[in-house]
Amino acid sequence: MKTLAVIYNHNLPQMTDKLWEELKPYERDDYDLILIDNGSRKEGKSKYTTHETGQNTYFGGALNIALDFFTSSGKYDSLLSLNNDLVLQGNNFVKTLREEMFYKDSLTYKIISPSVLQVENQCKWKYMHCWNSDKIRQVKWVDFQAPLIHKDFIRVYPQFPDELIYGWGQDVLSGILCEKQGWKVGVVDRCPLIHHSAHTYKSGVSDLDLQTYCQNAEQGMFGYMQSAGLMEKFIQFRELSASYEYET
Repeated sequence: MKTLAVIYNHNLPQMTDKLWEELKPYERDDYDLILIDNGSRKEGKSKYTTHETGQNTYFGGALNIALDFFTSSGKYDSLLSLNNDLVLQGNNFVKTLREEMFYKDSLTYKIISPSVLQVENQCKWKYMHCWNSDKIRQVKWVDFQAPLIHKDFIRVYPQFPDELIYGWGQDVLSGILCEKQGWKVGVVDRCPLIHHSAHTYKSGVSDLDLQTYCQNAEQGMFGYMQSAGLMEKFIQFRELSASYEYET
């Protein structure tokens, strides 16, 4: 079996095309690559588009579409969910993540992520920073710019809540759900990337401005955590990531 790697695009064709071109040459036995256009204008579509939503379903909706595709196909062992504003480092990005999840003593890890470089501009969550470790660092949760999600997780949790459609909260929720199942979550430092966080909104090409998007995303995230009785755990996990220090 292999990984389904999914890139989502919304009106950022140049960045999306570049990411596709970084990944497509290495699409061999270990992954299939698809590109979901998430309601882009005609001029905003990637030339490599393989699937279209027809309207902007935001990150949470597009992720659920990818999860549906993954489940219905029945031929993959993991889903790699990729923001389109990523810059990869090296040619063996997917291979390295798969090695960490499937080929080492890490079979209890159900969600892993690359680490993040240039964090001063893009990532306050210290779990995600590159700490130059040579093994998976176990953490409570990972930011969802490029998570590799094991089929076991998707089998138990095939969709994320509609309240999280804007893409905030799936990451911490996944960590909480993994802890509940006795599964591990980790970060792979030897597979780093750069993430131009929220570039779609910062560049003004979305149908929402950045402030409105953040307000909607925050309202959905906190509302869901409160209604699901997860607020205490949610706050705890975020605080742990903000204060994290790696110890060898």
